[in-house]
Amino acid sequence: MPSDEHVALIRKGATAWNAWRNERDGAPDLSPAGLRGLDLSGFNLSRADLQGADLRGTNLSQANLSGANLQEANLFKAVIART
Repeated sequence: MPSDEHVALIRKGATAWNAWRNERDGAPDLSPAGLRGLDLSGFNLSRADLQGADLRGTNLSQANLSGANLQEANLFKAVIART
């Protein structure tokens, strides 16, 4: 179950999310969050648990996904390419 705090914070945008991540060392729990269609470009999602997350149509370009768990995440029509 995703953390309500993490989902609410991610919806505030990359600046708020990345500032929060810089203050903490833990891995955010976003499994299986409904993040469909969000612009997550530039987000620090390193080590995030995105297992089973709904990422359909999500913009993940320039997002840091290193060490993220994307097992069973729905990435249909997600933008992942770096530009």
